Amino acid sequence: MLELGKERILIIAPHADDEVLGCGGLIEKARKHGNEVKVLIGSVGDILFRHNEHGIVDAATRRKELNNALTHLDCKDFEILFEHKESAMDTIPKNQIVSKLDRIMDTFSPTMVFIPYPSYHQDHQVLFQASIASLRPDSRRKLKIIAMYEYPLIVWQYPKIHDVGELYLDITGAIEKKIEAFCKHTSQIRTGEHPLAPEKIKKWAETRGMEIGVPYAEKYHLLRAMLI
Repeated sequence: MLELGKERILIIAPHADDEVLGCGGLIEKARKHGNEVKVLIGSVGDILFRHNEHGIVDAATRRKELNNALTHLDCKDFEILFEHKESAMDTIPKNQIVSKLDRIMDTFSPTMVFIPYPSYHQDHQVLFQASIASLRPDSRRKLKIIAMYEYPLIVWQYPKIHDVGELYLDITGAIEKKIEAFCKHTSQIRTGEHPLAPEKIKKWAETRGMEIGVPYAEKYHLLRAMLI
């Protein structure tokens, strides 16, 4: 489907870096074949990272890293939904989040939507719930695929979702570009055995690839698919 160059793909991510962690290979392959890709980031703001030697990373740095990462993947269409609400999206009335998503669904008219698997983080949970509300059945929308993407910290799942389908994407030819794009999020890089260390992100993709018999893959949890 991606090779046809006719898809309009919407990726909804809570934070800057989640888009690459979950869908970096998808973005690279989709753009390579001429498909439209739009990335929505829930919020970017000043935030304290204990792993970062400078402590607080400001919103301007986060936006610059996001732009650099997506530019590396040839994705120029991105939007930040709320300023200065990072790690505090649970303080935003849910109807405001859904209204913004509805507007973008109507104007961008995606054929595929990828939303975050809800983890322990409150922003992931809030954006997942708002996405589900916005993706309610609507005869005006012709969505081929609605799926949840995962990221390495899904190993601490809350809650674990059952009764969903499995969707894999072979990213063997895109794995290096995915890792390079993640490394553009300089403030997010961890080292050693942390799941967000670049070598561990690559290992995660290798594990998913092993499940389908390819060197590297991304796994998506399928919520709905429609053949057209």
